[in-house]
Parts: sequence; structure tokens; C-alpha cells
Amino acid sequence: MTERLFEHDRRASMRRSVTGGVLKATLLAGLTLIFVYPVAMIVLGAFRDGLPSDNMPFTMGGLLAAFEAPETWHTLWNSIVLVVVCGTISVAGGGLFAWIAANTNVPGRKLLTPIMVINLFVPPLFHTLGWIMLGNAQNGLLNQLGRALGTHGPLINIQGWGGLILLTSLGYMPFAYLLLLGAFKNRDQSLDEAAAISGAGTVRTFFTITIPSVGPAITGAALLIAVLVFQSFDGPQLIGRQAGIYVFSTQIYHYVRDEAPAEYTKAFALSLVLILLVLLLFLAQRWMLRGRSFTTLTGKTSRRDPQELGPVRWVLSALIVVVVLLNFLLPLFAMVLGSLQPIFGVMSTGLTLDNYVTMLTDPQFSSSLALTAWLAVIGGFGSIAIALLTTYVTARRRGFLRSYTSFAVWIPWALPGVVLGLAYMFAVLYLPAFRGLYGSAFLMTLVLVVATIPVSSRIAEGALAQLSPELEEAGRMSGASAGRVLVTIVLRLVIPSFLAGWFLSALFISGNLAVPMLLAPPGLEPVSLTAFQQFLTGEMSRGAALFMIILIAAFVVLALAAVSVKLGGRILGRDRSAGPLSRLTP
Repeated sequence: MTERLFEHDRRASMRRSVTGGVLKATLLAGLTLIFVYPVAMIVLGAFRDGLPSDNMPFTMGGLLAAFEAPETWHTLWNSIVLVVVCGTISVAGGGLFAWIAANTNVPGRKLLTPIMVINLFVPPLFHTLGWIMLGNAQNGLLNQLGRALGTHGPLINIQGWGGLILLTSLGYMPFAYLLLLGAFKNRDQSLDEAAAISGAGTVRTFFTITIPSVGPAITGAALLIAVLVFQSFDGPQLIGRQAGIYVFSTQIYHYVRDEAPAEYTKAFALSLVLILLVLLLFLAQRWMLRGRSFTTLTGKTSRRDPQELGPVRWVLSALIVVVVLLNFLLPLFAMVLGSLQPIFGVMSTGLTLDNYVTMLTDPQFSSSLALTAWLAVIGGFGSIAIALLTTYVTARRRGFLRSYTSFAVWIPWALPGVVLGLAYMFAVLYLPAFRGLYGSAFLMTLVLVVATIPVSSRIAEGALAQLSPELEEAGRMSGASAGRVLVTIVLRLVIPSFLAGWFLSALFISGNLAVPMLLAPPGLEPVSLTAFQQFLTGEMSRGAALFMIILIAAFVVLALAAVSVKLGGRILGRDRSAGPLSRLTP
């Protein structure tokens, strides 16, 4: 009997070992195929002028020509200026509002977090198109108001450096706010009180005590915002190009789509420069924080009462109102009003729902809405599922598997959507077995999923951080395999975060413009690309109606989810309260 049990345990152990090895090999192969191999095409493309299917020879000539071209250095300069200026404004603004919400008595501070979360949900393309409807020099709503008041010339021209910096800074300020809010909430405010007792004023305390105490969070937020600004495409494409301002993403798109023949070598050369700059940012952050201590919470009691600011709190309340107007209410007003106008900017035609009827009944637009819905549902699910799996591996595993997974998933952080699309296009064309995927909806969906993984990974990290490894150890001690532990314990406990990540990823996919502009097959154009084309042809009202339908649908889904969670909680609460009594009844 003992020998049989020993043999049974040995075979079970061998099966688990073989299964684990197969799963690890499958994971490594999948990471290599999905993340690493396409990005390797960037290096290959920089030394090969033309598509992989053209069988062009390898050469250094195209790469050297790319760095000798004046537009390459102009693009580099424009990108650095945009990153430095917009990154500084976004982090400073986000940090200021995080400090207001967490540490002060400013009226209206409790509204900041919901407002910032809503701004995060709104796709960047919606924000950009809304401001174009407000501030374009020809028929922008603000300029029409200015002319009605008797001003000469446009009141504001959004299509230039000023508009690009304004929209980019406002667009990434919610990211900075949410990244810094936790750091300001967790810091010990008795440090500020000690500085005040020593005679330091509010401003001096803020810059000499408050800001240094959250140094790691600020540098981390600055790094992320810098990478996001480097990746930005919607604003530079819609606003910057009109003024002749090219950054990395728009210049790469210009080389691939606007030049005949396409200058792939120059596009990949700029991509390599972008990757190098992102690597330098990560190294700079590590060097800045090396050997420094930022501990502010210890075993002693820490003070977290709101800081009394006096009359200046009303100035900060007014600043909150201004940011809310600029970042959400004004673009939303322009979108709603524009979608109800038969001809955008012509007030005499009245308001009508005809644009919405056209969007829902015309086969071209209704198919675009249906495609976007499918992309959002399928792509959002795939993004959060991959993010949860890879985050679980990096959080719970050790050795080569963890390091390789972390490296592979880091890659999308460093690349704009245009570069990702170009890399995947070369990847499928390089291998004859994959060439059938070129121009397919599957390839576009895959790249959208990969481009969204940086966002969904943040949600997955937060969800897994709340789970103690002891729960998984208990499952393994009971004989469950690693896969069973992941499905029956981890996944069940993170379902709320999984659903939230699914929803957020779906929103980002529905508003992504860079990937569809490069990879969308003919006749399969999602809402972002269709709305962009409507704006280019002057049909701003139709484009606005198209985006409003997506936003309304998203908020309806969010409301239904909230109601379902609330009702489910009540039902579960009743079941738990009835449980002990039910056991006493026959």
C-alpha cells in the first residue's frame, strides 16, 4: 500500500513538472512571438530599405541618410520640447491637485478624484476634436463668440504650439494626479507642522518639505508622463501638423503614409531614437533616486489632518473650476452642440438629431459602430487577461521567467501606436507563413491589445498587490496545480478589478487612432478613424455625433455595471444574513 501511494505521488509530481515545463515554454514562446519578435523588426527595418517581401539587400545607407536629413533633428527637437514643457506642466498640475485633495481644506477638493477619473476615461481623440471645434480659427465656437462680441481676428487659434502644449498638458494631468495622490495621502503631515513651527511659510514648506518627501512618486510620474508624451499621436496629428510641427509619431507616420515611395528606413531610424530616449529616461530615474531615503511613515503615529490654508484656498478652488472647464466641460459642450447642428458653426440652422439618425441607420457608420463595439469587447478582454497573467508571473515567480516577462511587457511602454503598427506589419510580412495576416482585422486587433497593455497592467498590479501569497500557498499545499490556483483562487478574487480593467481597456481601444490609421483594412474602419475622416472632410457634426454615441454607450454600460454590483452586494448580504438561520431550520 505504501509503495502504491509513493508511486502515485511520484507520477503526479512528474505530471505537474511536465505540465509546468510545457506551460513555461508556451508562455516564453508567446511572449517572444507577440512582444519581442515584432520589435526586433525595428532594428531589421533600419538596415533594410523597403518591405520585407521586397527582398531588398541590407545596407547602412538608408540609416545614415535618415540621420543626415534636417527633418530628423527638427523632429527630435520638437519632441524634446513637447516632452519637457508638457511633462513639467502635467506633473506640476497633477501634483498640485493631488496635494490639494489629500492634504488641504480647499473647498471642492473631494470632487477632484471623480473628475480626474472621468477625464481618464475620455479618449484623447474626443478631447482633441472637442477643442478643435472650440478653437479653430475659421469657425470655432469660442472665435464665433469673440466675433459676436466685436473682436477682430480669431480669439484663439488652437492649431499651433500653444494649442498643442495646452491640450497635451491637460490630457496627461489626470495620469499625474492619480499617480501622485497615494503618495500625498500616505505622507506624515507632522513634518509640515514642524516646518511651520520653525517659521517657514506655506510656500517654503511646500517646496522644501512636501515635494522632497514624495520625490520617488514625482520622478516615477514624470517618467511615465514623458513616455506618454513621446507616444502621443492624436494631438500632434490633428493640431501640430496643421502648423508644421512634427514629433516622432507624426513624422514616422508621414514617412510611411505620405511619402511615395514610403521611406521605411527613416521611419525605423526615428523609432530607434525613440527607444533609446525612453531607455535613458529609465536610467536617469534610477540614478536620481540611488542612495536616497524618502521614508516618511514609521511605527510612530503620523498626522493626516487637512492643512489650513486661509484665504488662498479660494484661489485654489477657482483653479479647480478652471481646469474642469478646460479639460472636460468645454470640449463636451462643443461636442454636444456640434453633434446637434446640421452644419457645424452655423447657428441659424437650429438644432436637430439628424446626425444621430444618420450614424445609426447609414450602413457605413453603423458598421463602424458595430466594429468598434466588437474591437472594444474582444480587445479589452484580451488586454486585461494578458496583463493579469504577465503581472502574476512577474509578481509571484523568480529567475529568468520573471525577468523575461517583465522585459517583454515593458516593450509597449516605449513605443507609440504608429511604431507598434509598423513593427507588426513588418513582422507578418517577413515570414511567408504570416503574410496572410497583413491587412486583416486580426492584426489590427492584436496591435490594439498590445498597445493597451500598459494601461491594463497598472490595474492588474493594483489588484494582485492586495492578495496575500499565503492564499496561493494554501491552495498548492492542498494539491492544486499552479494553473488551478490561478483560476480558482486568484482570478475569482480579482474579478472586480478584472471587469474594471476590461472596461477601461475597451474605452482606450475604442478611442485609439494611431493603430487603425496604419493597419485598418479597407471597409473595416473603427469609430476613431471614421470620425477623423469626417473631420478632415469638414463633416465635424457627423464626427461629433459618432463620438457621442460611443461615449453614451460607455457610460450606460458603466451605469449598468454599477447597478449590478450594488444589487449583487445586497443579494449576497441577504444570503449571508440568512445563512445561519437557514441551518437551524429542517
